[in-house]
Amino acid sequence: MDNNNEATKPKVVLQEKGEVIKPMIPEGVVEELVRKIYGLDVVSYKELNSYDDKNYHVTVTDRSSNPHIPEVWTHGYILKILNSMDSKRPVIVEAQNSLLSHLRERNMSVPETVLTISGELMSLEKVFAEKDPKDPDTAPYGTYIVRLLKFIPGDILFNKPCTPGLLYNVGKFMGKFLNATKGFHHSFYDTHSLLWSLLEFSKLKEFVFVVKDENDKRVVDEIISAFESDVLPRCDQLQKGVIHGDLNEQNILVVEVPGQDDVTPESRVYDVSGLLDFMDVTDSYCVFDVAINIAYMSFTCEPSEQLDAGGHILAGMVPVFPFNDVELDALQISVCARLCQSLVLGAYANYQDPSNSYVLTTAAKGWPLLHKLWNTPKQVLKDRWQHIMDQYKNPS
Repeated sequence: MDNNNEATKPKVVLQEKGEVIKPMIPEGVVEELVRKIYGLDVVSYKELNSYDDKNYHVTVTDRSSNPHIPEVWTHGYILKILNSMDSKRPVIVEAQNSLLSHLRERNMSVPETVLTISGELMSLEKVFAEKDPKDPDTAPYGTYIVRLLKFIPGDILFNKPCTPGLLYNVGKFMGKFLNATKGFHHSFYDTHSLLWSLLEFSKLKEFVFVVKDENDKRVVDEIISAFESDVLPRCDQLQKGVIHGDLNEQNILVVEVPGQDDVTPESRVYDVSGLLDFMDVTDSYCVFDVAINIAYMSFTCEPSEQLDAGGHILAGMVPVFPFNDVELDALQISVCARLCQSLVLGAYANYQDPSNSYVLTTAAKGWPLLHKLWNTPKQVLKDRWQHIMDQYKNPS
């Protein structure tokens, strides 16, 4: 990976101003797609949160007319309808499926793709904005990649109390994940990048105009400068790897640790049961996956506990996937860089498509968190995290 070779730098695809890439899915289409493509009859479905795509948890009857589904998965399925921009690149799904197979072979709990009736991993579907239009020749429509995945039992981490035990378990799982990606290669990831990659963080300069508060803008500018001067020049000392790229609270599944009947609900500890949404995978640096996770986990914590989140996560991860001093040194700036991406690109996505309010979910809590993390001296934060890590090694 040579970030200084302009000739080999990947092109980052962006949606145009006013271009709506999130699929338009009228009522009744979910059932129709599942029946037509996969030979299953939907009993119920629930839409899940998604940034650019449409995802549904569907339950089905126990009957299948799909030769590739001899036995229906009792937990249900996830129907994924990819946004119109990524649907033009089916290789992104092929690469993702290859990675998922690699991870399952290493006993990682990740989604399993279900084959279509015709034995394919995906289907490209024309979906009208209005179901059964009177004039199909002139009716607006979108063309989307449709996939079906086995649903992994568990609850979204977002809904659970952010305890030190949960953060520790998330870190431990992340270490196992980064170890499991070792040895994986797909040619697509050799040249693939996306705006959300931290290697593309400098491109955020083009979008800061959507930030209204001058103090917020100043902090974003400072973090971009620090990332360019203190992190990127030292990439040769960071561990390379294929990373998930979006280890947030919506993409991690958890289950309650047994034996907590006498523990109050807000104090119960959960363990990770699965990992979702591999659309942001890139060939990058492992420290960025950890920084992304710390950013989002800090966001889910109570304000008084936000600065400690990284310490608990690292305590679980480092024994499984050790970091060197340069990686530990890069964490604070990289965590802040991800928060900048989430806040600025969320505002930009809403600027392009005001109906997509989901992209603004981090704003109210995110800006204060960013200022708090950035205003904490680097050594103070490192010492704070190290103290927490030491407590796990030497419990009193």
